Amino acid sequence: MSADTRPLRGKNGIYRIVVHGNSGTGKSTMAKQLGDVLRVPAIHLDTLHWRPGWVEAPNDEMIKDLAEKLDQAARDGTGWVVDGNYESCIGRMTDSAATDIIWLDPPFYQYFPRIVIRTFRRLLGIEESCAAGCEESWRECFFSSKSILWWCITHHSISKTRYQERWRVDQASQEGKWQRLGGFDEGAAWLDAVKGHVKSS
Repeated sequence: MSADTRPLRGKNGIYRIVVHGNSGTGKSTMAKQLGDVLRVPAIHLDTLHWRPGWVEAPNDEMIKDLAEKLDQAARDGTGWVVDGNYESCIGRMTDSAATDIIWLDPPFYQYFPRIVIRTFRRLLGIEESCAAGCEESWRECFFSSKSILWWCITHHSISKTRYQERWRVDQASQEGKWQRLGGFDEGAAWLDAVKGHVKSS
């Protein structure tokens, strides 16, 4: 941890936040909550990457759409919150512009049951899909190598190793952009600290 004990660094009162983590760790939920608290737009990369019918947007178009949203926030004089792990599509476009990077790293046993429940809720039409026109199917969820559940299982260690190294480098450099939240209780406590910080600012 850096000496700065504020829950968010920001810059001149503007917060540009990226939320990383494996599928199911609560990135979109955290981004929405932060957006509400800070009164800034929450940009979900899933909605920029996926088009109806699970068609992937070309990388250049995804970058263009994202840049427009970031530029609009700048014109409005606000920050933003972006969640997602699409580095293969957008590079480190958001990480480099961010004032704060939040890594959600709860234990697998804690978040996997949640993504299973979320999957059933989406299959039953109780919860919205990750992007418009991208409804999940029973076959894709349980009998396909493209299953989000299978992705979650196989990418737990991959995701953890990738972000753990970046977090370590950040701590060693004392840049202080990165924060690791190691469980849902820790995430909730941190969000309460953000709320307190905003009220006192």
